[in-house]
Amino acid sequence: MSITSRGQSETVGFVLVIALVLAGAGLTVAIGGAAILDTQASNEYQRAEHSMTLFDSRAAMVALGDADAQRVSLGHDRGTISVHDDTGWMRITHANYSDSGETEMIFNETLGSVVYESEEGTIAYQGGGVWKTQQGGQAQMISPPEFHYRGATLTLPAIQVTGDGAASGSVDLTVTPRQQARVVYPNATTATEDGTGAPYDETATTSYRNYTNPVRSGTVNVTVHSEYADGWETYFRERTTGNTTREGDTVTLTLATTSGPPGAFEMPVFGTEDYVEASGIGDDHPLTDFETSVVFDEGGGTNEFSYWYEDEDSGTQWELHVSPKNSGNFDASDEPDVYIAQYFYDGNSVEEYEVWETTVSASSDAIEWSEKDNGDPELTIDFMAADTETEMEYDDSGVKTGGGKSGDVCDGNQWCFGENINDKDTEMKNEVTLDGHGTIGGCEPGTYSKGETDTGCMLGHIVNHYLSEAGPDVRLHAKTGPGGSDPIQQGRSGGTLLYEEQPGARFVTYLHVTKNEVDVDLD
Repeated sequence: MSITSRGQSETVGFVLVIALVLAGAGLTVAIGGAAILDTQASNEYQRAEHSMTLFDSRAAMVALGDADAQRVSLGHDRGTISVHDDTGWMRITHANYSDSGETEMIFNETLGSVVYESEEGTIAYQGGGVWKTQQGGQAQMISPPEFHYRGATLTLPAIQVTGDGAASGSVDLTVTPRQQARVVYPNATTATEDGTGAPYDETATTSYRNYTNPVRSGTVNVTVHSEYADGWETYFRERTTGNTTREGDTVTLTLATTSGPPGAFEMPVFGTEDYVEASGIGDDHPLTDFETSVVFDEGGGTNEFSYWYEDEDSGTQWELHVSPKNSGNFDASDEPDVYIAQYFYDGNSVEEYEVWETTVSASSDAIEWSEKDNGDPELTIDFMAADTETEMEYDDSGVKTGGGKSGDVCDGNQWCFGENINDKDTEMKNEVTLDGHGTIGGCEPGTYSKGETDTGCMLGHIVNHYLSEAGPDVRLHAKTGPGGSDPIQQGRSGGTLLYEEQPGARFVTYLHVTKNEVDVDLD
């Protein structure tokens, strides 16, 4: 090889090295530049999250009446801000509020939204909450909506956004009140006679009435339709104890109401589906008062009666049976002793029932005989009595066989569930354990064998235990026997039932709804 060839080869090599270095540097700059841009975009999106959260707090101040106007600066280089007054909606209904099953539309309004959009994703303010969606993923909650469910109280200031327009870059948002805290529920006004808003629609079974607390019967449903439904659904499922359902972009939270303790009540009509509603019965030993006064026809024959309940879904059966131990005609001066028995079947596959019984002396504090003005005998029973004369036995020796049950209305003799007592396909549990309701005297917790008499369980203990077992929602029916005789004057008979209610899980008793509109301007 010549000297000239060697010189050309060295020159070409040097040029190639320089080219490779420059190419590598360019590639490094390009890659680094893209990474810097991605980092900047990500940081910008995070700053937008903080800005929208700040906007949320300022908007809440205006909507709830804590401020007249607020201004928030969104100084972002990327993305656009837009205001929409036609996106999403919220409905609040009270379903099955009447005996005939009507549904009342309490609230039905568009929510609107303020939306930040960039290549990283979307951040939106809607319904008093902030939601984000990144790269086609599910919507997530950044800040919770104005929705407060504590105990049995639902407080819902529904925040609506009005306004329109869009802008990019550095944007100032001005929030001003349009309507602050217009009370929707409770509401004593009568703005409409039909449709959305107070009062309740008139039906065959209810007259016009105001939206008042406590809310009784049926269910309260909060339904949200939103493109951020994933976030709303997560919030309802994780932050409330109601039942949440989802259909497309529509999410519904259902909260059951309770009728609560009935207090004083009239005797349900025998032989019909009439009943006394007792819902939301608490745990442990919730009963505080359970009495009944029964007026008999003077000289009436067998005078048995009972309160009973059956849950058709679970199969649970409960009955509190009463039978004055008289032989035919009697008056109040006879003051017969009274047989009382508590029957319970938990509806499981093992067909074994539980029965506790006692004969209460006429001198006991648990019962009182008196005479009505026309001479008819009246029996008053305090089922919560817990003196030593009302000790219950775990046995069914006093239970009479026979009787029957047809549908929801009991017929036949004596016991409503007589066909399940001493029947060939069922039998009484040989041993029962009372637990799950805390300590009550020397009775619970405890295990008792059939035929055991020295139990330490008083009348009030047993009734308290089993009504809680049958709850939390019980419909007290009434029955008399035997056959078609009707020795009890139902119109003059009744009782009192009071108890501590459930602590609020999935229930709603108090409803506070307001409509709050804010106007959002872009500067």
